[in-house]
Amino acid sequence: MIYKIILYTLTVLTILEAESFSIALLPNELIYDGNIKTDTIKSINHSNVDLSIFTGDSKDGDSLCSDEVIGKEIKRYFNKINTPVLYAVGDNEWTDCHRKSNGNYEPLERLEFLRKTFFSASNSQGKKPIKLIRMKNFPENGRVIYKEVMFVTFNIVGSNNSYIAKKKQCFKKSNRKWSDCEKINSEYAIRNQANIEWMQKSLNIAQKKRLKAVVFIMQADIFSPYDPSNLHSIKKLFKKKHIKKSGYAKFVISLLNALDSFDGKILLIHGDTHYFRFDMPLSKIAPEYRTKFFRVEAFGDEAHDWVKIDIYTDSKNIFSVKPVMLK
Repeated sequence: MIYKIILYTLTVLTILEAESFSIALLPNELIYDGNIKTDTIKSINHSNVDLSIFTGDSKDGDSLCSDEVIGKEIKRYFNKINTPVLYAVGDNEWTDCHRKSNGNYEPLERLEFLRKTFFSASNSQGKKPIKLIRMKNFPENGRVIYKEVMFVTFNIVGSNNSYIAKKKQCFKKSNRKWSDCEKINSEYAIRNQANIEWMQKSLNIAQKKRLKAVVFIMQADIFSPYDPSNLHSIKKLFKKKHIKKSGYAKFVISLLNALDSFDGKILLIHGDTHYFRFDMPLSKIAPEYRTKFFRVEAFGDEAHDWVKIDIYTDSKNIFSVKPVMLK
């Protein structure tokens, strides 16, 4: 097994004896086409990392959402990782489980199963769990401070954050009735507001404690389907027509309004589109946040690769990102 590490940085790093620690960002779809990505575990366990992060999608989107697959199998996977694991749920393990190919499960029942299986206690996942603060009624939303950096998980998922904007979307690849989708939309509205409040409160706490950085962890690409690197494209995100049909727009707008409440750096870590990237997604629409707000997306699909993120709390260039390519 050969592990190849490539360094990606947005700026030239000048880091001399800075306080630092490292994170392993797992790929999405730990079980892909029936195959478990065990070589990823071996690579991470042989690396010098302090925490591991999983941005959801325990399995691919066309397989069963059984208790064994999204519960026991993933529990076993996490328990083989030598670090604490922070887990943000993805759409493949609850939102999309209504699909015929997934077993015609009821998504809200699958979400409750995940809550009981992974989030009923204050501990994280992993062989060496750490304590988190969990949000009341939304225990999958967790928060922990580690070496002057706050880590915050959210239940913000792909498939438009489970929001069904058009009636025809309710029945796609599914046996659902419209009454089922009305329940889904009601759940979305409550959860979306809870996520906004969780984000705002976390930034306020981080500011009071004078933390160096906050790391937001979720599965969804909240800027989708628009391209943040294209000003014309990303401007559409804020048009009334988009806000009405988007499961992310209200959170993004609230996030932009809350950024100034925290003086430190912010890193958004997500999965969803399975395209590795390290960029500054707000630099076009809010240039003042070019050196404040960063984004890393995890690998996914068939890729077993993972991402090593070094955090230097005493440096202006706090985040260093290295994709670890497995061959």
